[in-house]
Amino acid sequence: MKYFFFKLRQDLATLFSYPETSLKEHPRVDYDYYWQKRGRKGSAHLSAWQKERADILCSQVSEGDTVLDIGCGDGALLKYVMDKKKILGIGVDMSEPVLATARELGIETHLVDLRNLDAVRRLPRADYVIGFEILEHIPEPEELILTLAAKTRKGMLYSFPNTGYYLHRLRLLFGRFPRQWIVHPAEHVRYWTLKDSRWWVSNLGLKLKEVITYQGLPGLNKLIPSWFAQGQIVSISMEKPL
Repeated sequence: MKYFFFKLRQDLATLFSYPETSLKEHPRVDYDYYWQKRGRKGSAHLSAWQKERADILCSQVSEGDTVLDIGCGDGALLKYVMDKKKILGIGVDMSEPVLATARELGIETHLVDLRNLDAVRRLPRADYVIGFEILEHIPEPEELILTLAAKTRKGMLYSFPNTGYYLHRLRLLFGRFPRQWIVHPAEHVRYWTLKDSRWWVSNLGLKLKEVITYQGLPGLNKLIPSWFAQGQIVSISMEKPL
């Protein structure tokens, strides 16, 4: 109950505010600056959100699986799963500074602009492809998903914010757009509610295994996830039935 009210106060404190930034100094999204601003470069530290996503991934994969992490960042999450489940992790990102940190953790890395589908097609095949908090940054993630599906043997997991979260609904009610960005408002160009995610995966012609929700207001996020779960992961099965 104590954490519930802490989280509620934390949410409501952002109801009428915007992240501190200077669009005049940084009129465009700069991915390297994004990591610098977050203070994550070189630290390889798991946030509470990342740890929960990592534990969800651990529940989906098996020892010996190959996991291709699209938008791996500093590799902290992938390293956590590699150590816990004894998988082979491969990290993909478009920022060389964060990939350098991932390599220090012993992760095989590939520097790839995810908008370049020819480069994506050259990536190695894997049992699982994951993309945590990356699709909302891409104008046309459908092409990326379908390209990666051809490289995946067992399944794909993608996470993004739940735009149906009560805080985002309240911000719209008070005339402000949902606050999902950290450094620049152009970071997120796509948005999904839980219902959107289910329709989206089905319309792509893929087999939705489940939508897993996490974070948000404790208790209520399990009771009414469409309103009170802050994050979501779509788990897609690529295995054909026997």
